[in-house]
Amino acid sequence: QGEDEVTLYTAAAEALADLHALERPVILKGLGCDWPLLAFDDLALRVNADLFADWLPVLDPRMKMPDAARARWESERDALIDMARAFPRELTLRDYHAENLIWLPEREGRARIGLLDFQDAVIGWDAWDMAMLVQDARREVTPAARDAAIRAYLEKSGKAEADFRERLAVIGTLNALRIAGIFARLIARDGKQRYHDFLPRQKYLLARNLQHPSAAGMADFVRDVAPFIFEEA
Repeated sequence: QGEDEVTLYTAAAEALADLHALERPVILKGLGCDWPLLAFDDLALRVNADLFADWLPVLDPRMKMPDAARARWESERDALIDMARAFPRELTLRDYHAENLIWLPEREGRARIGLLDFQDAVIGWDAWDMAMLVQDARREVTPAARDAAIRAYLEKSGKAEADFRERLAVIGTLNALRIAGIFARLIARDGKQRYHDFLPRQKYLLARNLQHPSAAGMADFVRDVAPFIFEEA
């Protein structure tokens, strides 16, 4: 609403670095209850990624998924999950994106970023939250804002850039597959046609993540079964 996008995304990334620097809690206490903080495990990643293979062919018959392709999908999906399993874990909010952040400029430091929708927090990955922030499924994040956010996060966290960008590509691919599948299901099963408006951006985000060498296997699979992902990105 008229604020400078680079400023906002830089502040959000710096707040995210502070969040990820916290010691990973096992139990959260509040409202008279103890809340266990669960791990984002292999099963959750598989179920989420499978939405792409289950629902995009339903929406778009150009994507073919015979039995052989399904077996290949599972192999490439699991290869990405194996990489994710080896990445360091962080406290992860999961839905860290523009619609869930409130700009409070009268405050200082990380308190300028008000957080909403944090009830699904898990022990996950730093790159999941960053992917949600700079690879937003519902709004166009300019390259300037995206690059500023990543640069600010790396400067504040002190993390190695090459390692972080690999995590962002692998986790970003799994997340982009999940969201594309969710949108396809919302359209094909639930009749929510407005999600057609979001699909072009989601194809672009998926194709962009697949450019990283660590996602090469999944990239080859997508080129073979759904080349339009790259053609329309």
